[in-house]
Amino acid sequence: MSAAWVDGYLAAWNSQNGREVAAFMAENVVYDDLASGLVHHGRDAVQAYVEQTVAFSNDYRFVTVSTQADGNDYAIEWEMLGTNTGASGGFPATGKPYRIRGASIGTLGADGRITANRDYWNVAAYLIEVGILQPPPA
Repeated sequence: MSAAWVDGYLAAWNSQNGREVAAFMAENVVYDDLASGLVHHGRDAVQAYVEQTVAFSNDYRFVTVSTQADGNDYAIEWEMLGTNTGASGGFPATGKPYRIRGASIGTLGADGRITANRDYWNVAAYLIEVGILQPPPA
């Protein structure tokens, strides 16, 4: 994994085009979003996941915070910024901005496509930012 690969991968996400993101995936990829509890099996499922992401936030974008690689294994720390413009996961749209800090940990196949990915981020912090949950008392 190179800096150019990371830049291309996050540019695909920032395009909000599911096909572009899915092009980085192996046909039999397992894409696990641990915060939401959703596991997506296969390139088509990842493409649909990106389309769902656009539905809840039509202006989202990712910014790289840091990256690490060891052979075919990678870790990308990122921030996702945007506005909650659509309902998702049973929660209504609030129209409020958010900034999610998270990480993607995964493995690339010999062809440079993602075979496994696990995303980690804080759902409670997101729900507080968009006004669905109240912050804990000070």
